[in-house]
Formats: sequence, structure tokens, C-alpha cells
Amino acid sequence: MKLWTIQQLAAWESFQERGILRGDMRRVWDCHRNSYKWLMKTLGYSRTPMWAWHTRYGKRGRPDLRESGHFNPGTSGVRIDLDVPDELVTLSRFDLWGWCVLNNWHLSCDEEDPDDLTQEMKRESWMNIFDLGYGVPGEMWDPNPKEVTIQATMPELRLDWVLGHTHFKAR
Repeated sequence: MKLWTIQQLAAWESFQERGILRGDMRRVWDCHRNSYKWLMKTLGYSRTPMWAWHTRYGKRGRPDLRESGHFNPGTSGVRIDLDVPDELVTLSRFDLWGWCVLNNWHLSCDEEDPDDLTQEMKRESWMNIFDLGYGVPGEMWDPNPKEVTIQATMPELRLDWVLGHTHFKAR
């Protein structure tokens, strides 16, 4: 599966030296660690996943390095073009991960949360991030294929999956 990951220059250099790049929980903000632990348990990962882009704003292809937000302005980065074995990739909705899982919110198309909402119910609702068509068209969590952004997770990155790379300075 063709994917694109954006990494800082130091990570790219380490990747080239070791031939493998793995996630590191120490790099995850404290406020998001429980969400990452849920994801790791759900996917059966023993460590923090690696992330890549599958589709951005409904378009399949490389992320635009002219966009801001990849890193702090001036940071040296590398976009890495990958071909990852399909069986190692889990796709999910970027918007649902960011809004609901990272914020510890219940993921539902209903406007109101149940009165007896528990943490377990929230976590069960988070499974919807893996349903790429989840939502109500024109309403909450609209799954419009022209706008949806899909992210990919995998246990690690391997150098032999690299198709190419592009250096850039973040804006």
C-alpha cells in the first residue's frame, strides 16, 4: 500500500542508519498517552505505532509540503514515500481520532451522550474510527469521500519499503 510519512530530519537519519523506525511513547504528549495505549491494545501492538498518510482531504497522494502544520516553522523534515505490505496497515479516520479519541470523547452520531456514559462505552465507540464511511452525510462526522482524511498506522517502518524521500523546511 502506498503511504507517506513525514518525519523530522533526525528520525530520517536514524532510519537510514538502523534500517528500521519505531514509535516511542516518550514522544507522545502526556495528555494523549491513554489514547495511544488504547490504540496499541486494540491493534495488538507492543509499542507506539508509526503513522502515515493514506488520503488527505479526499485526495490520494503525497502530502503537500508547502502546507503549514507539519512541524514548527523552520524545522527540517523529510516526507518519505512508502510501499508497506497491506497486511501490516490499519486505516482510520484522522478526524475521528483527533476529535474523539485524543480528547477522550464519546464517538457517536447522536447529538447527546447517554446519561450513564462510562469510559468503557467511550472506548467501545472509538472502534468507529476504523469504519472509513462512519457518519451521517451532510451532518455529524460527514464521511464525504471528497473531504475525508485517512491515516495509516503500522507497527514500524522498514527501509526496504521506502520508494523515495523529499527534504523540506516546515512553514
